[in-house]
Amino acid sequence: MNYTTLENLKGGAAIEMVNNALLEVWNNTLDPNTDSEAKRSVILKLEFKPSKDRTSSPVTIKVEKKLAPQSAVAAHVNIGTDENGIAAASEYGNPNQVELPMGNEEQEPPKAKLGDTGNTHNVTPFRAANG
Repeated sequence: MNYTTLENLKGGAAIEMVNNALLEVWNNTLDPNTDSEAKRSVILKLEFKPSKDRTSSPVTIKVEKKLAPQSAVAAHVNIGTDENGIAAASEYGNPNQVELPMGNEEQEPPKAKLGDTGNTHNVTPFRAANG
């Protein structure tokens, strides 16, 4: 009689699945962007749902793994407006990014936008309208 074992169930798929998950654990452990001491786990789950007459059963083979998440990365950005008056941010200290003008520097007024008539003398400030 040929007995089914973990080694020969579905051609050894369960063992292959566990080995693949272990490789992910090893790579995750070596990843410098994860917590080196975080727990990782691999769980092999075999589920059986026998037939009513108990003569057969489908088997579901599943590997669940828990890896350490990527560590958070901090950045600092300066926030301002670009030459068109549109909000923009630039990472502080990043030499590859364009520096935004600081508020104390003289700047040209923003260029007119589509639909902007440039007439602000007929605009009532919100507080004055309520006051």
